Amino acid sequence: MGSLSHVEADKVKMTKYLCQLASLKVRLVDAEGGRILVQNTAKSSFVTEEKERQHEDPELIKLRESILQQRQPLFELTGDGVLRYQGRLCVSIVGELRAKILLEAHYSRYAVHPEATKMYRELRQIYWWNGMKRDIAEMVAQCPNCQQVKAEHQRPGGLTQYIELPLWK
Repeated sequence: MGSLSHVEADKVKMTKYLCQLASLKVRLVDAEGGRILVQNTAKSSFVTEEKERQHEDPELIKLRESILQQRQPLFELTGDGVLRYQGRLCVSIVGELRAKILLEAHYSRYAVHPEATKMYRELRQIYWWNGMKRDIAEMVAQCPNCQQVKAEHQRPGGLTQYIELPLWK
């Protein structure tokens, strides 16, 4: 960070914060009512990595080539050259990106081992690949924690036998 000698003493702290935000690729934008919006302008490393991999995946290469023949455009090439399906990032089979996405979505401390349906609903908003739902279900089925902890794999608590009690008259 450069010198702050030209900044008034009472604004030095705020200027330091603004410089820190700028270094994090964050932009401040004026909004209605005197409010300020914070926009993150950093690019995802997943998107950058996938952009390179899409040119190596035979299936995605075919989809790229068929874009002009689509009657209703499901697939599109965005301005940055990334192939998307209905706005979602097309993830190639080349490399380990699919596995990284699944691991992050399932094992993240914020996700807390979601079940397959919930995980699919979350991921399908951002990503797309053929067999995505199946891959998620297989991954969750192989998770040792999920197999031990999830309710559908537990015995019900309480009485284990049904006892018929006489009715009071």
